[in-house]
Amino acid sequence: MESFQTLDAGRCQVHTLLHPAFRTKELSLRFHLRMARNRVTEVAMLPAVWMNGTRSLPSYRQIALATDHLYGTHIRASISKRGGYHIVEVGASVPDVPGEDEAALVDRALDLVLSLALDHAIGAGGFAEAAVQREKELHRRRIRAVRDDKAAYALQRCHQIVCRGRPAGLPRLGFEEDVEALLPDRLYEVYQQVLAQAEVHAYAVGQFRDMAGLAARVADRLAKALPTKPAMRADEVDRDVVLPAELRDFEEVTEAEDAQQTQFDLAFASGVGFGDDEYPALVMMNGVFGGFAHSKLFMSIRERRSLAYSVWSFVDAATGLLTVYAGISADKRDEVRQILEAELEALRRGEIEASEWQETRATLRNQYQQMLDQPAMLIAWHHHAVIAGRDRTIPEMIESVDQVRPEDAAALATALRPVCLYVLEGRGSRT
Repeated sequence: MESFQTLDAGRCQVHTLLHPAFRTKELSLRFHLRMARNRVTEVAMLPAVWMNGTRSLPSYRQIALATDHLYGTHIRASISKRGGYHIVEVGASVPDVPGEDEAALVDRALDLVLSLALDHAIGAGGFAEAAVQREKELHRRRIRAVRDDKAAYALQRCHQIVCRGRPAGLPRLGFEEDVEALLPDRLYEVYQQVLAQAEVHAYAVGQFRDMAGLAARVADRLAKALPTKPAMRADEVDRDVVLPAELRDFEEVTEAEDAQQTQFDLAFASGVGFGDDEYPALVMMNGVFGGFAHSKLFMSIRERRSLAYSVWSFVDAATGLLTVYAGISADKRDEVRQILEAELEALRRGEIEASEWQETRATLRNQYQQMLDQPAMLIAWHHHAVIAGRDRTIPEMIESVDQVRPEDAAALATALRPVCLYVLEGRGSRT
């Protein structure tokens, strides 16, 4: 597989990957910037605001009509986070249409993507008063909906507690209490901040006949539309990896909600993030510990003892937090914790069966191989590597995982420090 080629245009970077196996051409424009409490909610709303209209296409209906002339091209806008970075994306998946002029179709899709991100004015399209009012109500609903997925919400709360006071501790969608006071002028002000301060990365992945020409056109268009002040590069800001030595004392927090299950989340600081040499070993260790259905925690807590509805462990690549999360009955929390700690101690002693090790490595290889077949995943992986300041490709990750030894995983398990137990107790979960 070929690797991404990068055109550095100063204010932005254009990354291209010629991939003849993909029938769909993927275009993506990504802005990433540090999260801040005084604008986190406004930034989170921007993708939806963009989709509500631009100066040239002042309503969602007109945007939808524009896509009708692009032969099934899918246009998207989204907000995500990576550690303490907000990522604002607008993109397009352009189908391969036999008999259609490829360059013309791609250029029209590119025009629409750039228009959604850059063609805005105060009082027009998505920044019109009526559109902003509608979007505020929708955003309130999005924030409230986060609590409906209790497992995801508990994991978010656990990480917020550990990362309190840091950008990484801010929620992806911001805060409901911020929404009511938001006015179009304020949203547009934050939009201008994003254009001026964010790192900008454009992507093109797929079968393009003139990839170099496309990259040059994208760079030229962005250079003309973006403020000329260079944004701060990712390697000039602090990493979000939580270092055990910097942490406060262990915290145990219990909250309650109306739910049948209790969510149990125990976070450990590893001090290792995506950009570190030890990251593949951390991923392997997590896979043996609780990442999969063959892992120690799943087999010991769920399969053998039936103490949990589900139990997994998860590594956050940006913060280096390894979190065990389980859906349990409230009266089982102490027993689950004791077994979890016993399994971790066994891992620290190097008690790893050959079958556990081999199955973990095979499962990880399969996951990474599947990513190679998904253009959007290739883009996300590359962009996350840019943010981490580490040029590590998926094939390189596969090779690194193959080289990890059981003693490497045991050493990382030994270095884990428990930092927070968060329990979201379901009022109907006691037996």
